[in-house]
Amino acid sequence: MVSRWLSSWVALVTKRARLTLLLLGIVTAGCTWIAITQFHMNAELGDLITQEAPWRDDFDRFEAGFPDLVRTAVIVVSSSSAHRLERTTSAIVARLEAQPERFSAVAAPGSEPFFRDHALLYMSIDELDDMGDRLAEAQPWLSAVASDPSLRSVLNLVEDGARNEAPPRFARVLELLGDSAHRAAAGEDAAIAWTDELFALDAERHQLIYVKAAQGREPPVTDADVVAALRDMVAELGLDEGSDPHGLTVRLTGEIVLQHEELEAAVGGVTLAGWLSLILLFCVLIVGVRSGKIIVATFTMLAIGIVWTSAYAMLTVGEYNTLSVVFIVMFFGLGVDFALHFSLRYQEAISRDGEDVAAALGASVSGVGRAISLCTVTTALGFLGFWPTAYQGLADLGVISAGGMAVAWFLTFTFLPAFYALVGPPRPHQMDLPTSEGIVRWLFGHRRWVVLVVAVGGVSAAAVASRSHFDYSVLALKDPTSESMRTLRVLQREGLATDYQLAVVAPAPVDAGKLEQLAEVEEVLGPDDLLPVDVEDKLWALADLQQMLWTALYPGDGETPPDVAALRRQGVALAEFLASGEAELAEGTALDFRAGLAAMAQAEDSAWLTWQRGVIDNLQEELAWLRRAVAVAEVEFTDLPEDVRARVVNAEGQMLSVITPAEDIAPVAALSAFISAVRDVEPNATGRPVIEWGVGGIVISAFQQALLFAIGAIVLVLFLVLRNARLVMLILLPLLLTTVFTLALSVVFDVPINMANILVIPLIFGLGVDNGIHVVDRYLGEGDMDHLMHSSTPRAVMLSTLTTIGAFAALSLSPHAGTASIGLLLTVAIGFLLVFTVFLLPVLLNTGRGE
Repeated sequence: MVSRWLSSWVALVTKRARLTLLLLGIVTAGCTWIAITQFHMNAELGDLITQEAPWRDDFDRFEAGFPDLVRTAVIVVSSSSAHRLERTTSAIVARLEAQPERFSAVAAPGSEPFFRDHALLYMSIDELDDMGDRLAEAQPWLSAVASDPSLRSVLNLVEDGARNEAPPRFARVLELLGDSAHRAAAGEDAAIAWTDELFALDAERHQLIYVKAAQGREPPVTDADVVAALRDMVAELGLDEGSDPHGLTVRLTGEIVLQHEELEAAVGGVTLAGWLSLILLFCVLIVGVRSGKIIVATFTMLAIGIVWTSAYAMLTVGEYNTLSVVFIVMFFGLGVDFALHFSLRYQEAISRDGEDVAAALGASVSGVGRAISLCTVTTALGFLGFWPTAYQGLADLGVISAGGMAVAWFLTFTFLPAFYALVGPPRPHQMDLPTSEGIVRWLFGHRRWVVLVVAVGGVSAAAVASRSHFDYSVLALKDPTSESMRTLRVLQREGLATDYQLAVVAPAPVDAGKLEQLAEVEEVLGPDDLLPVDVEDKLWALADLQQMLWTALYPGDGETPPDVAALRRQGVALAEFLASGEAELAEGTALDFRAGLAAMAQAEDSAWLTWQRGVIDNLQEELAWLRRAVAVAEVEFTDLPEDVRARVVNAEGQMLSVITPAEDIAPVAALSAFISAVRDVEPNATGRPVIEWGVGGIVISAFQQALLFAIGAIVLVLFLVLRNARLVMLILLPLLLTTVFTLALSVVFDVPINMANILVIPLIFGLGVDNGIHVVDRYLGEGDMDHLMHSSTPRAVMLSTLTTIGAFAALSLSPHAGTASIGLLLTVAIGFLLVFTVFLLPVLLNTGRGE
């Protein structure tokens, strides 16, 4: 009945070819407008998966109580210079706060003026002792500048050190002064970072700046807007990664940036895969078809189909997500499959039977109409298995893909007949597969051994596949080379705050001692951890520092500042003294400083003022800071800045405790152990790890539902159409073998099942059933293996499978790790399907005939 109806439809289309193509062109133009103007992409995990569970309620309470800690972008400023770290952080914070139309909730914990002024109190006892030693060495310089804040006091100290016993770190000071003089003489910034001499860092340090998108704006501020603005700001400040010669870097990470870069990777990967698929498809068609008309028809049908499917997706689902966008590449394989089976049967009728175009098109639809229609139904059902699940991202893929299958079916029996009727017959070409036939004959002759080997191999593969595991972390889907992921890994390795820690919101802090006894927990931080410890001992130490630095902190009346002429004379005299050999300095100590003085002797007066500011300004800033830092008192929680307190205790009095892991939780086993251990003690612990853990359970359930639905629906349809249980089982056997062998290889090569590639298994049944249907249907029509192997069907199966492999192989090159893993596993799976369908299935079919 289906074949008769399709034959009538194709006959009508053939007679009205021009009108048909005109109508298709008008519809395609409309679909193009819809696909472009309504296009939208979404990577929000909460939208991709329906989440209704207690663990989601815990996270919602956390977000409601501390909204500024969720959905943030994180700017990571890194440097081994404390001075540059402070200045750069301040500059970025000022830029962000000046743009309230884009950014909100700007916070740089630890960089607030309060913590800068109380920095000595927050040091450890050993760090405070070390700071005291540094200040003792700097005391002569600090006292001199305090009483005479000019270059004169510094040059006097240099001369005194050269004539008498040099003070500590004298050579280092001369090095700094010499470099500053050279820069001033050259008209450059001559500032000396005295902060780095007081706060010498033994390694690179990081300052984290958190920021959210501005809320309540029209139009809304999107993730793309935030990331673009942050990138522009970093570029304007000249702080791109690798652009600073002194090693200071500014990098972006956080949930907003991670999601945006995931979208960029997904779209970029699909774009790359699409172009590579087209190239591979062209090469396969050139070799296997050798008909320009068929190649043009196939490519045109694919273009129309993708436009129609995209318009359908926007009208039904309303958006693509990072999973459903993969169907754009899938359509190359699925559309080519239909186009090739129809076109090669049409070419076969022209070449072998000598029929005219209309008769050949009628023969083609009579020969493959039922098989293509059955493939459409079974594949669409395979995709629709995702629809009723809670995994909305895959449900969208199922709806879009099912619609895409209907589009491919319609165009196969509408566009192709109209196109061929208009352009005339294709180039005759007959391409048997003697090599495949020879292999199939040999396999049939050794069919007992074949069955034994396949059975043993299948059981062994199933044993290996049973060790496959599921990685529910969304980090497994992201491009590991992206800036946001590389930065996140750095923060995780160094134990700094990231989204991948756990939080507990309660009226009182958690029992930190009990949690910190867990092997999986590094530390627990609550509101009280914002207060300094060992305060009494530190206050005594600060009193001693204040006494030691009294003349520097409270110098009395200052001296009259010198003019430029006096500074120049002093500099020239000092240079002459150092050159006279009378200085009590080690050989080579003052060479660079003397060269700097010589350069300044030839410089303009403005250069001397630049040099003075460069030498004095930061010293005065540090003196002002020291006066505040040594005079602090004991800190109570209420003394902390309000915005700092609000990040750990909300308006309702709920307190936040943060639990950090003891090891790298990138491996899902470590992440699961961390979550389980903490939630055994604190059942309401939440955070992104818990969300991903809970979502992982939903995904597994969705996978099981989709797989059962796909298998059940496909078996039911096949049985209703074929009415033969043996044939149904033979069609399913290559799918089952492909599944276990693919999973086995994923274990061997350590490609775990993740939130994206978990769809591969249901897709094996949805996509793979087509080849089996075509082979079985043609075998039933031809009656024996010889005619089957010399028909167009094996060639169509081979070519369509190769194009599908090409499409998925191209997808495996995507920078989006989830998309790439889908492409990799489907490439392997389609390869197995080709082998089992073209070589094994004919042997099993023929075995039933007793040959």
